[in-house]
Amino acid sequence: MAAAHCPSDDLAVHRKALRGLVLPGQERLHFNHETPSRRKQIIDVIRDFHLAVDIYQRDRSTPADRTLCLQAIVRDTATTAERLVIERDESSLPQDRRTLHEARERFGCFDTLRFDLLAPKADPLLWVPDAIAWSWMRGGHWRQAVTAFCQLKEV
Repeated sequence: MAAAHCPSDDLAVHRKALRGLVLPGQERLHFNHETPSRRKQIIDVIRDFHLAVDIYQRDRSTPADRTLCLQAIVRDTATTAERLVIERDESSLPQDRRTLHEARERFGCFDTLRFDLLAPKADPLLWVPDAIAWSWMRGGHWRQAVTAFCQLKEV
């Protein structure tokens, strides 16, 4: 799982840049469905954002692993973020809400950190973690393309 940190002053500009990459007929960018040349173009745009992206990696991809990653994201952003926007996964929606609610209590940010679980097309900034996570997991030159602004975090 990837978590991109974006200063609130840059949100509108970055969203506009990402929307500008959507091709006719596309609702959103989804790295798995892009051609290699489009992937490179998208990574180049994201690199210019100068974001920090945290990578939370587990050996498996189970609901329990997703829960651990979400808890770690809240832990690591509890004192710095105002809002978390998480890509909604319908199959884990109730568990994700519960996890985020409990993690905000546990890490002392219940009143200061709000969260939204949104469909990917609802916020173009959700496309950034999608692109980075795909690149990281793909490895090779794709990981090399994003390594400079990524940090592997403990789950």
